[in-house]
Parts: sequence; C-alpha cells; structure tokens
Amino acid sequence: MTLISKIKSLRHQVYLAFCRTLPIQQNKVILWSDNFKTFGCSPKYIALDLAANCADNLDIVWVLERDRPIPQGIPEGIRIVRYFSMEYLKEISTAKVIVCNARTSDYHFFPKREGQYYIQTWHSSLRLKMIEKDAPQLPADYEAYAQRDSAKIDLLLSGCRFSTEIFRRAFWYDGEILESGTPRCDIFFQDPKVIRSKVFRFFGIPEEKKLALYAPTFRKDGTDFLCGMNLDQLSTSLGKDWCIGCRLHPNLNAEIPEGIAIPMSKYPDMQELLVACDLLITDYSSSMFDMAVAKKRCILYVPDLEKYTASERGLYFDIAKLPFPIAHTMDELVNHIQNFDVPAYYDQLSVFLSEIGSFETGRAASAVRNVVCHVCGLMP
Repeated sequence: MTLISKIKSLRHQVYLAFCRTLPIQQNKVILWSDNFKTFGCSPKYIALDLAANCADNLDIVWVLERDRPIPQGIPEGIRIVRYFSMEYLKEISTAKVIVCNARTSDYHFFPKREGQYYIQTWHSSLRLKMIEKDAPQLPADYEAYAQRDSAKIDLLLSGCRFSTEIFRRAFWYDGEILESGTPRCDIFFQDPKVIRSKVFRFFGIPEEKKLALYAPTFRKDGTDFLCGMNLDQLSTSLGKDWCIGCRLHPNLNAEIPEGIAIPMSKYPDMQELLVACDLLITDYSSSMFDMAVAKKRCILYVPDLEKYTASERGLYFDIAKLPFPIAHTMDELVNHIQNFDVPAYYDQLSVFLSEIGSFETGRAASAVRNVVCHVCGLMP
C-alpha cells in the first residue's frame, strides 16, 4: 500500500467513526450489486419496486464505483452515490436498511450498527457450482469474512426449497429466510415485449430476427474466453433468421471483436438479455436456472466437462440429469439446435421446478418491499 493509499484509508476510518455517531435515518435504504460495478441483479429490482411504490416515503440510495457511468432509465426516486466517497461512508453508516447481492468485507466499510437491518439477496436463484461451506478447499481468508458477513445478516432471500437447504447447511446462517422467490426473476413474469424491443434497439437488431445468446461462465485460467465455441459453425446452423449475442463473465476483462456475434458483455443487465433472447447457450452458469424459471430454451455446451468438474468447485447436480440438452461437441450442439423438442423440454422443466420447490411467482420484490416498509415503520 502506497503512502497516499494509507493516508486515504486512515482518513476514511476517521470519518467513518464520526459517521457512526450520527443517528440512523429510519427511512433510508442503501443498495448495490456486484461490489458496486452494476445496476443489476436482485438489488436493482428491489430498488425499482421501492421507487415505484415508496419514493415519497423512502430515501433510496444506490452505490456505484466512481468510474461506472450512471445507467439510463434510473428513476428520479433513486439517488446515486459513489463508492469510497465521503458521501458513501455517511450513507452506509446512517441507512436503516442495507441490501446487496454478495458478501461484504472490510472493503465495504460496513461494520453493522445496532438498529440497522441487512438483507442479503445472494446472486442466483439456484446454482450449479457448490458455494460457501459446501465448496471444497474454500480459501481461509474468504471463509473468515464470509462468517463475519453471515453474522450481520437479518434476512436472506431464497428462490426455492433447494436453495433454502443449501443456505441452512452451508452459509453459516441460522436467521430468517424469506422464501418468496428471487427479485431478479420477477421480470420473467411480465410482458417481455417492452424489454425485448429495448434490447433490440440498443444493439440495432431488426425486430423480426431471433436472438441466440452465448454466455459461458468463468474459468480459472481465463485463456479461452469463448470456451471452445465455433461462432462460424453456430451462425451457419442457426441460419439467416437469427443473430448471435455473446456475453462474457464479468470477471473477464475481455470482449469479442465485432463480427459474427454481437458483443453484449457491457450491457448493464443480464436479466434483460435473457428476456430478449430466444435461446441461451451456456455451460455451468446459474443463468440456466433463470431460463428454467422463464420457461425458455437453454442448451448447455460443455466441451470441457471432465476437466472443469475435476479442477473447479463441486456441483450440486449431475449435469446429465438437468432438463437442459447437453452438447459436448459443436456437432452435438448443432443437432440440439436443429432438433429441439420443445414440448418434451417444457415437461422436463416443470418436473425440475417441482423437484427443487421453486418459490418464483413474479412477486419477490414486492415481498421484500413489505419487509422494508415494516422495518422502516411505514406499515404495522
């Protein structure tokens, strides 16, 4: 750490100590997602619901990194503050309710005060890869701050009974779990036309086209960011009525060049891309389960399945028993695309959603709003 960084850190700690002497503001809610990088995931949909229904009674604050542009379309009822600013330290210290979708650590300057209420949404409705205590060889430093974070949580959100069981077993948490679904999945229960048109206009896609979205997950080495995908062959198999979008994992500092596929990694909201697409091709990403909730087509392209399962975290499901068609080669992927059995797929999705005990009804954000309003004293 440089001398300047040390001075800034000391200054922040002094100011944070002062801010913690200020009274907690009963009507203030502060939210962020993905460590301040995006306006997205479940906190976004909670913020939008609060702004639409409680803007006159709540002070709603959203936190973004300093260099992140403010996304278009954020309602006036949501204030933007920048992470690591003095203003942020004041807001995090005086907010009644704190909402985020990942673990907090010293980096967040959030030593929870008595009287504050912390809602942890987590960042998936369900996941394939094991998390937290379930994950083998969890780094010791992560485990330490994960346990400290769990000790602060007042409410954890769950999208299905299977997730609740994971949280109870592996999250170092025995507090209240709200089994009302995943706010980021509410969008799948709304009319998709407006979102689809918004996405298509953003990328200049003709309305009559269909969209196939390729969204591989993160690999530890990060070298082959397309993960074996042959975009030329994919384009040929789909035909002229389709266009291809490609969204890389946010942990990858890479982007595909303009050409066969449309780069979509910088689009602010993955959920809107899932609404807009007609087919998702992924591998081990939890977005597959969002597509199950949306009852939309998804194919798993996993040419490195054996290597991935041997080197990455363990999996909660036998991938071969999931409802999604699986392709190990490009030829298999093409075959699945050209011979997709839609009725059988929908039947398998229904069975799967029943087996995991899905709580998704499209009203998850409103359920959180009721909790926030109660905590803030806006309802009995």
